[in-house]
Amino acid sequence: MIIAVLFDMDGVLVDSEELTYVAAIEMLKERGVEACKEDFRPFIGAGDIAYFNGAAGKHGLKYDKSMSDVTYGKYEKLVAEHDIAYKNTVKTVLKLKDMGLKLAVCTSSDLVKMNINLKAIGLHDKFDALINGRDIIHNKPAPDIYLKGAELLGVSQSECLVVEDAENGILAAKAAGMHNVALTTTFTAEELRSTVDPEFICGDIYDIVDLIGQYNTNKR
Repeated sequence: MIIAVLFDMDGVLVDSEELTYVAAIEMLKERGVEACKEDFRPFIGAGDIAYFNGAAGKHGLKYDKSMSDVTYGKYEKLVAEHDIAYKNTVKTVLKLKDMGLKLAVCTSSDLVKMNINLKAIGLHDKFDALINGRDIIHNKPAPDIYLKGAELLGVSQSECLVVEDAENGILAAKAAGMHNVALTTTFTAEELRSTVDPEFICGDIYDIVDLIGQYNTNKR
């Protein structure tokens, strides 16, 4: 049975991809580079170093930590001007807690961005474990972050449902031997099926409440 839910953050709990694009593109523009969204898309979910380095590398630049620092400074200002929680994010997290499930955030983003996002949506104290990309050695699509999440929650991999939006994240969940569901917030259902074939696909985060209920009922 599923007794724990491990959430990715960006594109799952928060609608942050567009604001991240804006901040990152502006950061690279200040370095003389005209980047676009498509430069970043292949690296969604792979961690901030891969995200920035991958896009910057297309324009002859290499990652340095100031890329993250500057981008997240810009990003925090943008978040203050927008409601970044998806419509049913808070409702879903609170419902799953009421159902007695253990909850974790497992984000490839670093601690700074994780704190910005969870503070903005008021859920920082609602999770049993918080893991960011700097807490592990190998980021998604490696399974490390989800294996660490299960360890901190004290559950087995087979008892976990990973909620993702990106191909790298689904690959990480599969490599960890966990149930997985992809939300169609970043990639279409067709894109997800053709590339990583998630176990489940949902259009809204609250759909996972019924998904878990039905799955666990069938396992009784």
